[in-house]
Amino acid sequence: MSLMAEGTQSSPSSLSSNPQSTRLPIHQTPAGNPEFITVDDKYRCVVCNGIVREAVQTQCGHRGCEQCFSQLLQGNPKQVMCPAGEESCVYLKENEIFRDFGARREVRLLPVYCSYKTEGCKEEVPWKNLQDHLETACLEYDISCPFRCGVESATRRMMIQHYTNECPRRPIECKYNSIGCKFTGSKEDVDNHIRNELDHHLELSVRRSAETGLKGAQAKERTQELYGQVAEVQQLIAGHVKIMHEAKENIESLKKNIKDVKLKVVAQTERLITVERKIDKLADQETQNRLAGEMHILKENQSSIETRVTQLERAGPVGGQNGIPSDQIQLHERQLGIIDLRLAELDLRFQVMETASYNGVLMWKIRDYSRRKQDAKSGRTISLYSQPFYTGRFGYKMCARVYLNGDGVGKGTHLSLFFVVQRGEYDALLPWPFKQKVSLMLLDQDNGTRHLVDSFRPDITSSSFKRPTSEMNVASGCPLFVSHSVLETPTFLQEDTIYIKVVVDIEGLRQH
Repeated sequence: MSLMAEGTQSSPSSLSSNPQSTRLPIHQTPAGNPEFITVDDKYRCVVCNGIVREAVQTQCGHRGCEQCFSQLLQGNPKQVMCPAGEESCVYLKENEIFRDFGARREVRLLPVYCSYKTEGCKEEVPWKNLQDHLETACLEYDISCPFRCGVESATRRMMIQHYTNECPRRPIECKYNSIGCKFTGSKEDVDNHIRNELDHHLELSVRRSAETGLKGAQAKERTQELYGQVAEVQQLIAGHVKIMHEAKENIESLKKNIKDVKLKVVAQTERLITVERKIDKLADQETQNRLAGEMHILKENQSSIETRVTQLERAGPVGGQNGIPSDQIQLHERQLGIIDLRLAELDLRFQVMETASYNGVLMWKIRDYSRRKQDAKSGRTISLYSQPFYTGRFGYKMCARVYLNGDGVGKGTHLSLFFVVQRGEYDALLPWPFKQKVSLMLLDQDNGTRHLVDSFRPDITSSSFKRPTSEMNVASGCPLFVSHSVLETPTFLQEDTIYIKVVVDIEGLRQH
């Protein structure tokens, strides 16, 4: 499950004639009144109760149509209370009502039924794409015949059948097309063409016959050449068979050496398992330092094994310059790759232990933003996970997940940020489902006063906040957390680095 952001993520712009507001992008609400599939109440105007059009937001956080608020203020020259009718409502002032660009984008993406639903079209599209669907794809939309035969209006479904099977003006090809005639036109035009172009068609027939005869002679000559080449190929095959037999004999001599290397790999793997078990029981800095020394020894042993594999490859009779790509050597190389991966995981676990937080606050520094975003676009690394953090020494285990190129409705346009509950050592002692308030933040690196924040309380019916039965639950958060156009400014991106902060309210957890 994924929670949509309830706050605007764009920099606000006042309804008043602020000259800076004209430089902000305005996302026009589509025209018409389509039938919506589902509509969250947060997209309804507090004045007219309809879908917000050109959404604006009051100082007390309520949304409405730009025109509705303008008419409300014009008709009431004195101060007017926000019509939402909640305790948090404030008196409205024109210069304190702001354009909500985040809501405008989300409204444009709301799913709607095709306007011709009652006529049989079952398509469901984003509101912003409805008109394009009607004009280019909807089979129940009325169009005229593209060949201008006089049929002016019929559904696209009927028109396709018309100009495919019935239209008297649809273009057809001359029946002599197979021998080179390129004429096309209506049936009447083609009939006249055939009657009037007998000489031309006869000329094409004669030319095609001559070409066919010439190609036949060339094919016969080519066949004779191929017979000669077949004999040469057979001689080459015999030579290659002899080389293959010699290679098999040499490979047998390599197997014994490769077996020794494989035994070393097994020993290396056992040592890695031992180190991992020791890390799980890690107690103090002295133990960390000692295990780090053992990791260094493992890496040196790995380097020695890689050197041995290289020597074995060069001992082969064929392949590359001096080496032979035998199945055994390839298997051994894969095992060495696994060792590399295990060592990297151990290094990461040391870093996690050093940076672990136990107060419910995650501070995540993401370097090389441009490269990592490009990796996300190309599909190499779609998302990133943060290091784990905890609500206490024996509390919930959590992490953050970020899609630099966006996820779902935010893909390609936004950074998507999610919160993840992980399986921890002390889950059996904690209350479930997880109910703590979560705040997701993108930190302002300019003057520290304009952090982007989105907070939510967990939906206790969602599996995302039940006690984990696997390593981690399904992520929950904001697909439209912040647009790339806002993120990639000096306010939030400096030295190709961004900072993400996650704060979990630990109130009520002290007894745990």
